[in-house]
Amino acid sequence: MKIILLDGSPENPLEFIQVQFANVESKFATVIFDSGEIKVEGRVKDRKPYLTKVDSFGVDVSMEGSLILCSQVDQPGMIGSVGNILGEENVNVSFMSVGKIAPQKQAVMTIGVDEKPSKEALKRIGEIPAVEEFVFLKL
Repeated sequence: MKIILLDGSPENPLEFIQVQFANVESKFATVIFDSGEIKVEGRVKDRKPYLTKVDSFGVDVSMEGSLILCSQVDQPGMIGSVGNILGEENVNVSFMSVGKIAPQKQAVMTIGVDEKPSKEALKRIGEIPAVEEFVFLKL
């Protein structure tokens, strides 16, 4: 990872940052990026950090709490399928965002959750045929 120091201050705060990671070992990265790199962008809104882009997929995700990040094929019923699994496990969804390039192509779904899903719930999400890879993140 290349590190560049940016000079922000209370008078002149940073509002945008882009980070690129190379040689990532996560399977999640290779599903989305053929080069093995991850490029993410973010902004500060209302003094809170937000993830706004994962490679070419636009998202709007608060970087607080816990997230499930899914690489998937965009198709009808995906939000409901994941939401039903979480609901059956009594896991509350605080927000959901889907970024896609075109209808019924590759997409990234981000789901904010109030509690950590059980291993069984995460396994069931991974078994949804259109889910190519996913990761649970506790921020």
